[in-house]
Amino acid sequence: MRPHPLVSRPTAAALAAALLVSACATVDLGPRYDPPPIRVPQALPSAPAPVPGGVQPQAIPPSLPVPQPLPPVGQSVPVPPPPVSAPVPAAVDSKAHLVTFTTRLDGGSVVPPSRSGGTAQLDALYDSNTYTLRWKTSWSGLSSAITGVQFHGPAEYGQNAPAVMVWPGPFGPTYEGRATLTANQAVDLIDGRWYVTVYTTLHPAGELRGQLRVVR
Repeated sequence: MRPHPLVSRPTAAALAAALLVSACATVDLGPRYDPPPIRVPQALPSAPAPVPGGVQPQAIPPSLPVPQPLPPVGQSVPVPPPPVSAPVPAAVDSKAHLVTFTTRLDGGSVVPPSRSGGTAQLDALYDSNTYTLRWKTSWSGLSSAITGVQFHGPAEYGQNAPAVMVWPGPFGPTYEGRATLTANQAVDLIDGRWYVTVYTTLHPAGELRGQLRVVR
């Protein structure tokens, strides 16, 4: 559209702007117009702060059991011994120093045998603390009166040995005596190398004999 020759250019521009404003005021956008929602800008997630030194934290796994070496096949695992307790002191035997002896005398033990029908019994007690020997004897069935009684040694059964101790008289149906022994005599006595002989009028070489033995 060309401007009217009588209208100047400034005037024509002003008229055109007025027409445009009046036209926009009457434009109908219609019921279907739905503008999109406005999106508010969100702040970007910040990166985790770096650990000093450049080391990143990590989760610590649970501790695992340490494997133990197994014994060879067929070999049992050694079991530690139980703790050793203090030994219990043994009870002290108040009679350990006492030794008991006995013998039965007869004619068949005499060397040579006497063929006597008499018998005798001797029991003795030896105290190793005092070297004291105590004994008691009884006899019966002797052929004649006793002329002497003696301890002999050292000798085994069936052997003869000199007298080591002579019993003082008198002699009745029983007899009790005591004597102090030497160390060597005590050893021979305890080892069973002592015997006792009863001498009578009809058997001057010995009518009865018995070997002393420790009572177990």
